[in-house]
Amino acid sequence: MHIRQKLFFLNHSYNTAFVLSLLCYTLSMCFVSVRADNLEIHGFFLLLFGWMSFGLNSYFLCWLANIFYVVSACVVIRKAKSLFWLSLPMPILGILLFFCETIPNYETGQDTKFSLSTGYWLWYVALLLMTLACILLRVRNARKEPEYSRRFGA
Repeated sequence: MHIRQKLFFLNHSYNTAFVLSLLCYTLSMCFVSVRADNLEIHGFFLLLFGWMSFGLNSYFLCWLANIFYVVSACVVIRKAKSLFWLSLPMPILGILLFFCETIPNYETGQDTKFSLSTGYWLWYVALLLMTLACILLRVRNARKEPEYSRRFGA
């Protein structure tokens, strides 16, 4: 494949990953993310109030992935190739909720077992796609640099 064709492919692949990520993120806000007993928590509620579990627990760390998501979206929009590494903590922080067995129920004062639902998985796919978009953007920009062409003969 010629270098222009490769750059064309990379340009469209990171744009596609970015748009799909935004779509998944938006849809995840509409779906139920967490189910526990008779409780259903939607993604938009978790986005707005997830920071209230402030502290170094898995719930707050998982919510921090939203901050990294916004920063990563800005990286892709501005094509800031040197800041792509800010997207790398997102999938790690996002998966932390998967390893929790209970969530605090503030009405009863006890912990409640819960299950993750469609909204959570759409949100996590959005995090993975945004990370992929940032990595593809970095690869695309690295291939445009003259040093890459000299070193690898592209």
